[in-house]
Amino acid sequence: MKLKKPLSLVRALCLATALCGTAGVAVAASTNDAAATAPAAKQTLTLLGGPLTFTLEGYVASAVPGGAPGTMYYSKAEKRVMIVGEDDIPLVGRGGTDDDVLDGLKGIKDQQKKASPEYKVISEKTENVNGLKVHHIEATDNMDGNDVQQATLLATANNKIVVIQVISGSRDKAGHLAAVNNILHK
Repeated sequence: MKLKKPLSLVRALCLATALCGTAGVAVAASTNDAAATAPAAKQTLTLLGGPLTFTLEGYVASAVPGGAPGTMYYSKAEKRVMIVGEDDIPLVGRGGTDDDVLDGLKGIKDQQKKASPEYKVISEKTENVNGLKVHHIEATDNMDGNDVQQATLLATANNKIVVIQVISGSRDKAGHLAAVNNILHK
């Protein structure tokens, strides 16, 4: 089964992250969307038609730099970037199960390694979030000379896929974990 469209979403998110880096994404977040000048008090994101829902507080939403699909959320206070992409599974990929699609999405780590040779997977597991399987990859990387930790969360349901990347400074392990746990309802 070929999943060209979902994998193009994955590639675009990897490329945007690798090319922009944390500093570049942060600068783009502050200048990319003139309408988004102040962080929203609370934003609730509902993905995959409802199974994956979480709230962000103090984040500014803007377009992903370079025109990649999805939405970028940046918290200046937390110095954290989240890139959230959701797309339909193409018709050709809908013959498989959600597990098949999720297995295909796991190749994102290989694409990230190609985009950034310093990308290193620290842990990888599939978690259950309200009955939804979410594949969770934790990694370290160096972006624009800054050491970062990066969580990539992958899920599929209702003929849609979601890729969420949470990028934090390497020194903010507790904040990074809290941001990821907020998405995973832990």
